[in-house]
Amino acid sequence: MKNRAVSSGEKATSLRYNLMELAAEKKDVISLGRGDPDLDTPAEIIEGTWRRMKTTPSSIPVRGLLELRRSVANHYQITKGLDFDPEQEIIITNGGQEGLFLTMLALVDPGDSVATPDPRYSSYDQAIGAAGGSIVEIPTGKDLRFELDADDLRQGIQDAKILVLVNPSNPTGALVRADGVRRIAEAARDLDVVVVSDEIYEEVVYDNERLLSTVACEGMRERTVTLSGFSKAYAMTGFRVGYLIGDPAFIDAVERLKAATSGPCPLLSQNAALTALEEAPNVPAEFRAIYQRRRDCMTAGLDAMGISYGHPGGGLFMWADISPFGVPAEEFCLDVLRQTGVLMFPGKSFGQKWEYFVRISLLAKEAKIIEALERLGDHIAKLRAGTR
Repeated sequence: MKNRAVSSGEKATSLRYNLMELAAEKKDVISLGRGDPDLDTPAEIIEGTWRRMKTTPSSIPVRGLLELRRSVANHYQITKGLDFDPEQEIIITNGGQEGLFLTMLALVDPGDSVATPDPRYSSYDQAIGAAGGSIVEIPTGKDLRFELDADDLRQGIQDAKILVLVNPSNPTGALVRADGVRRIAEAARDLDVVVVSDEIYEEVVYDNERLLSTVACEGMRERTVTLSGFSKAYAMTGFRVGYLIGDPAFIDAVERLKAATSGPCPLLSQNAALTALEEAPNVPAEFRAIYQRRRDCMTAGLDAMGISYGHPGGGLFMWADISPFGVPAEEFCLDVLRQTGVLMFPGKSFGQKWEYFVRISLLAKEAKIIEALERLGDHIAKLRAGTR
C-alpha cells in the first residue's frame, strides 16, 4: 500500500524521537526540545471541569458542546470584534493536531499545491501529504528575521491553492505583525488563495504586541480557516482540545470527516476548555509574562555566547544559528546532549535546508534555562578552543 505521508515530515519526527529516546536514558537532562508547556494546568480549570462534569449530558454532537462553541464565538467577539455563528462556523477538535489534519483533508485534493513558510512545523508536511498535496516553500531568512516577505509570498503562491500561516511561527518565533498580515491577506485575495491561519500561539505574543487574525482582514472572511486551541494559552496539552473556525461549507466537510474518524472531542476536555474561557480569563496573560521573562533570559544568554538567532516576537521557541561552529545540527544536538545533558532539536526537523540551525524551547523554568545556558556555554567554549 502506498504511503501518502510526506517523507520529510516522517524524517523530522524520527530525528526528534531519536533525541528524546537518548535523553530518556540519561540523568539530569534539561529539555529545551519539548513543545508542550511545562506549567501546570491552573487549579481553577481542573476544579471547574469536575464541577461541570456533574451536570453535562454525556451525549454530545460531533461539532462539540454548543455551550463551548458559543463561548469561543463570544471570545472572538470580545477580543477581536469578530462575529461567528457557533452552530455553523465553529467545530471543536481533538487538539490542534487533529484540526490541521482535518483541515488539509477537507481542503486539499490530490495534486494541489500548498504554500508554507520555510522553516515550518513538520506535521503540516504529513497532513498535506496525507491529503495528496504537494508543498511549495516560501523562503524566510535571517535578513528578514524569519518573517514572510510580501514579494516572496506573492511569487510562491502563484500556483498554490492554499497558504499555511503559523503566526507566531513554530520553529522560529517570528511574529508577522499587523501590516504584514494585511499584505498577506491582500496577496491571498489577489491570487484567490485560501489561508489556513494557525493561531495556536495567539496568546503568546511578546512586547505588548497583539496578533491580528487573518480573518479580520478585508475580504478574508470567506477564504480563511482559523485554527487555535487551549494547549499553549492554558497549559492544557494533555486535554487535547482545539477548534476550527471557517465558513459553513468547510465546517460541514470537517464534521463529516470527524464523524467518520474520531467523533466528538471527549466531554471532559470540552468542559475543561469551557472552564478556561469562562473562569480563567487572566491565565493567558500570566503565562505570557512567564514566557517573556524566559525569552529575555535566553536571548541574553545566547547574546553572551555570540550566537545569532531569529527575533522571537512570540511563540515558545528560538531559532539559533550554529553555522560558525561548522558542525551540522544533528551532530551538534547529539554531542550537546551526550556531553552536557541539554536537549535541543536540529533545524532539519523543520526543513531540509536548515542544517546549521537548532530550535531551542522556552519550556523550562528560568533557573533551568540559566543552567542549560551555562552548560551550553562551556561546550561552545571548548568547540571554539578546538578541544571538543
